[in-house]
Amino acid sequence: MYKGKKIIFMIVVSVFVFNSSLFANNDLTIMTEDWPPLNYVEEGVLKGPAVDIVRAIQKKIKNENKILVFPWKRAYSYTVEQKNKVLFSMVHSTKRDLSFKWVGPIAEKRYSLYAKKGFTGRIETLEDAKKFSIGVQREGFTEQYLETNGFTNLQKANNATQNARKLLRGRFELMFDSYSTFSKTVKQYEMNKNDFVEVLRVQRKLMYIAFNKYTSDETINLWQNAYNELYKSGEIKAIFKKYDSEALYWNK
Repeated sequence: MYKGKKIIFMIVVSVFVFNSSLFANNDLTIMTEDWPPLNYVEEGVLKGPAVDIVRAIQKKIKNENKILVFPWKRAYSYTVEQKNKVLFSMVHSTKRDLSFKWVGPIAEKRYSLYAKKGFTGRIETLEDAKKFSIGVQREGFTEQYLETNGFTNLQKANNATQNARKLLRGRFELMFDSYSTFSKTVKQYEMNKNDFVEVLRVQRKLMYIAFNKYTSDETINLWQNAYNELYKSGEIKAIFKKYDSEALYWNK
């Protein structure tokens, strides 16, 4: 009789744990920003390859949480400070490992320094750029990366559009951003790409879906396994092809 009760108790506990993990998965606040080309708002509609990837994962695991759009700094703070918060697309860095858990990588980005056409400064290394003022995204990877490397002459804006326009107006001398975001911004807002020049290619970085560090491992594994299946099936690559953004595709 005792053994029978023990078995029943174990089943009840297992069901409770399983249901709890499902509840946690469906009790997420999923956030992104208007930051082309991975995730952006166009005529009031949220789109981009990263958005489609997240929605494909949600469909596979039956997660029905809406994707909300916030300014990056606010969404970043929420994800650091509050449980069950999710933010994409985020550059992975060792510094950020203390604050987040990760699913992905969902994309790969190339980061460069850009200047207005006619720029006469000589920049052969990242160190050479310290003598110039540089536009970066507030609380973004670009700000954090340069600050970590000892830069203090940073001009911070909320998005790439603001930075590109300020660069053209001479508010600062350089802009640090990914090639894909920079190119999409120039095209989307009908700027002339010939008004800009790439002066230094800095590095490549992988992009992820970031979860608050207290998110359960069960939820992380659920999302990661779904992503792995989508990647293996070719659906992830097809999403990038749909947006003509294959340069962003992370190729194992």
